[in-house]
Amino acid sequence: MSKKVKKSQNNKSFKIIIILLAFSMLGSLFYISKLSNKSKRTIIELREEKATMLNDLEKSQLFLKQVMTSNKSLSGKLLAEQNKVQQLILDLKKKEVTEKTIVDYKQSTNDVDNRIKLLLNEINSYKNKIDSTNLVLTKTNVVLTKEKIKNDTLTVSNKKLAKKITDATKLYFYNLQTAFLKAKSSGKQTETDKASKINLIKVSFMIAENDLVKSTTKDFYIQIIDSKNNVLGSKNTEKFGDDTLTYSTLLKIKYENKTIKVEGEIPVTNLNEGVLFINVFDKSRLILKSAVTLS
Repeated sequence: MSKKVKKSQNNKSFKIIIILLAFSMLGSLFYISKLSNKSKRTIIELREEKATMLNDLEKSQLFLKQVMTSNKSLSGKLLAEQNKVQQLILDLKKKEVTEKTIVDYKQSTNDVDNRIKLLLNEINSYKNKIDSTNLVLTKTNVVLTKEKIKNDTLTVSNKKLAKKITDATKLYFYNLQTAFLKAKSSGKQTETDKASKINLIKVSFMIAENDLVKSTTKDFYIQIIDSKNNVLGSKNTEKFGDDTLTYSTLLKIKYENKTIKVEGEIPVTNLNEGVLFINVFDKSRLILKSAVTLS
């Protein structure tokens, strides 16, 4: 066979190999693209389920707190259940979002619902055995019934809302904390709950990680109101359309998809005893709130 013929055959073989490699590469790229899209959809669905479970658990925790203020006789069991729900919320917030995590915590959430139902049955049985002339327990029964109806309504509304959730690109805010301090000229700070000694209030909260949210600068307005409905701190105002917000301090935060702690300080003077209400706004939207009693 001549060298010219051999060379021609080699060129044909080389072209065939190149064509086969090209088809193989295109097939691999298509497969990788499909896997990537499926993985992203799975992450979004798992995060939606996690947000829904956290919402359900916080509703259950709120309901338990309301029941505890209404019935002292069973407060031990109710407090124990509330602590379990609180720990479950903290654990779920820290967990990585995986299919196994969601399955495990779905079961835990169902267990919480079942235990609450059993506690409500026990409370109702207990009340039925008490003399009907006991006015205090009669009022407790009325409150518990109203709270149960309210909780059932919230549960139904929450399930309807969960079915409509399609957007996982929302920020989640949690763990609002307030510290009351006496700050000295030396720079030393001492925590106290005595209103007359407090001259500095520190407020902090957490923003959860969400890599589906674009990096952005956020404005958070901290509002602290005393028992006489006075706003403490700078008392500046901001307009949001038809709404006007008077606030204690403004915090500008750079959010870059990772879990971040937001902290702010509000100097105060001449605090009075009583309840302080702490509110955190994302623009005009109230995102966190708490209340603290000072002596």
